[in-house]
Amino acid sequence: MPDNELSDGSVYAAFLVPNRIDELIDYEWGGSDLYDASQGLQAKLWTCFYESGVIKAKADQVIHDLITVDDVTALSFAFDLSMRPVATYVINDEVFLWWYDTSVGEQVITSFGNTIITPQLALDERREFQSANADVIFAYIKAEQLCIRLQRDRYQIEYELGAGQVLIQIGMMANNRFGFATKIMNGFDLFLDQMYVDARNKELRFDYLDLCPLQASYSVQFGNSVIKAEGLNEDALRTQFENIENVVSIVLNLKEKDFDYFMSFFRIWQHKRKPFYIDLVLDQRPLTQYLAHFVHDSVSMTKSGAVFKVSAQLFILNNDLDKSAIKMIAESRNVRA
Repeated sequence: MPDNELSDGSVYAAFLVPNRIDELIDYEWGGSDLYDASQGLQAKLWTCFYESGVIKAKADQVIHDLITVDDVTALSFAFDLSMRPVATYVINDEVFLWWYDTSVGEQVITSFGNTIITPQLALDERREFQSANADVIFAYIKAEQLCIRLQRDRYQIEYELGAGQVLIQIGMMANNRFGFATKIMNGFDLFLDQMYVDARNKELRFDYLDLCPLQASYSVQFGNSVIKAEGLNEDALRTQFENIENVVSIVLNLKEKDFDYFMSFFRIWQHKRKPFYIDLVLDQRPLTQYLAHFVHDSVSMTKSGAVFKVSAQLFILNNDLDKSAIKMIAESRNVRA
């Protein structure tokens, strides 16, 4: 990073690794194996994860145990230019860094206490011709400031970059710049919301809500083509061909990750105001994909322990109906002899 400073304005681009949607899973490009940079640092995409009390790293069929440690609630990792792993993790709000200390020639663990949050790691340059400028960057939020420490300083010097409240991800981006994805509490960034939804929906992007109300419950107010005519007569009920959407009331019991996904999806819908697909059982017994809109003021949430109970109403759009044919039938039936 030039002069350890941010650019004057935000520059958006995709990260070279998948977007992070789980605090216990991180990604980094690296060599063919640990301590082997002979094929460069873009040979394999590595995944770091926490399993059975062990922080592990894997790529293809290669898997390594990095650190055995209990009660980890968040992690991040990177490789230095020699493919030595570096990991940060959180236990009971205390942040630790596991790194190779050249002064003692071995991996060491350093505690950074509980005054910093959302720690992230990444190598800021893996192209060979830029290796002289490469550093593993240890980034985090401290007192609502985005801060970094560098491998070349043995992580002993702290640099403040600017305001921030939550750090989601860091790393090289497709435009060959190093990026910091931050989030403002009690607000939202549409770009980050779209990143979060895209990571889960993949090629479907915004067009599909990847949550099924069958996880909890829902009810349906079936739309129909019958209306009540004015006046008192034997044909008080008539048929029409407009406004026959079904209204579905859904209740979802969600854990934190699914709730974050739902709220990101809902905020994107508010911005785009376009229909999306959802799987439901309505007038057909099998689970069927329907096109839907949120009822604009219907979304609410209550929290009980670790569970978020989300309630919402959806207009289910009957796009497969031939309204011209329905109109013709309706008008022929409604004409008095």
